[in-house]
Amino acid sequence: MYIFIVFYTILYCVVYIPLFCIAALWNKKIREGLRGRISQIWSIRIIIQAAQNKKVILIHSASVGEWEQSIPIIQQLKQSHSNLYIIATFFSPSGMRHAKKTDVDAALYLPFDVVVTAYFFLKKIRPAVWIISKYDVWPGFVCAAHFLRIPILLCSAELAQDSRRHKGLNVYINRMFYSHIHTIFPVSEEYKQHFLRIFPFPERLIVAGDARYDQIIQKAERIQSESAIQLFASPKQITFIAGSIWPADEKHLLPALIRIFNQRTDLQLILVPHELHESHIAAIQKELLQAEITSERYSEFSNNEQAKTTCNVAIIDTIGMLAKLYHISDVAYVGGAFSTGVHNVAEPAILKNPVVFGPKHINSYEAIQLQKIEAAFSISNEEDCYAILSKLISDVEYRIACGSRAQQFVLANKGAAKTIVEYVERFL
Repeated sequence: MYIFIVFYTILYCVVYIPLFCIAALWNKKIREGLRGRISQIWSIRIIIQAAQNKKVILIHSASVGEWEQSIPIIQQLKQSHSNLYIIATFFSPSGMRHAKKTDVDAALYLPFDVVVTAYFFLKKIRPAVWIISKYDVWPGFVCAAHFLRIPILLCSAELAQDSRRHKGLNVYINRMFYSHIHTIFPVSEEYKQHFLRIFPFPERLIVAGDARYDQIIQKAERIQSESAIQLFASPKQITFIAGSIWPADEKHLLPALIRIFNQRTDLQLILVPHELHESHIAAIQKELLQAEITSERYSEFSNNEQAKTTCNVAIIDTIGMLAKLYHISDVAYVGGAFSTGVHNVAEPAILKNPVVFGPKHINSYEAIQLQKIEAAFSISNEEDCYAILSKLISDVEYRIACGSRAQQFVLANKGAAKTIVEYVERFL
């Protein structure tokens, strides 16, 4: 173990950190993260003083998606214990921005994964327990926590069957430092079996489900209690939404949508690009216009008196609306699965949307499970997309049945946060 950590630390310092700094020169997000790590040195001193005489809980998330899994856990801990000081750490700047809007006492970037740095960071913070969300386990920090006898809980944990952690030398390396994790909470029995290959301690594997479902259900209940967004001046019978879409999605999705749209008079489209770059939105509008379909950006009509578009295609160029828009849609396409991996499919599912996505969805447990109950559908090309969307849009009874199954799946997975919180309380 010690030989591996020495080798890992040298490699990390000589290769990873210099590459990270070089990449910061042209990547805005990496640059923001680097600046944040440097500037937070003084913040840590203030946090240490504020946390005196309190039980500190450290919660780490890689980015926004993993952070959402932590929110119900934080809320329940705060409700039950008044003497807690909860510190959230992140790898990504986007996670930091979201954390500042929620009920944590402090938010920090996780320092670079050098054992010495990790040791002094954890020793100063002195957490009673360290919770890691989903997967972002760093060897240096795990070893430092082990030296300091800080229990580590890996919550809402996922590990795909074909994960690189299961291959070759990675199996032995992961077994070494995963053995220092106190308890892992896989989201399902299936993932528990996957973890046993690198964490052969069944008594320390507790299937609890995904705490993110608790957060998604809470959000959906809040959205349903509010007035629904009205985008269109003349609402049609069917509203289709494409959320978090990338150009790779649009290559297959837009041609199929254009064909369906030109065949029907009862359909309205909401398109929500993942990245709100001007060139990206302009390319979408150009492709639609070539098919003689007019569209309007939300920013162009949201300031008018009625705040509604007279077009039947709305392009959302404003951040933070997607979850609310799923409340007014009948069928949802979720982007990302033609590039790095599908985005959040549970958000449209809880609001009774049948969900469609591309082929790269193994990163999402719910995407796999929703397909098994015919509540979600994977496509590989334009023809797949056209066939599935045509069926969902034209067959009302089938669409409603699929949407109901999607919602019931999410509701059935409620309660993971309570199970995890009850376990965390052992260390307080």
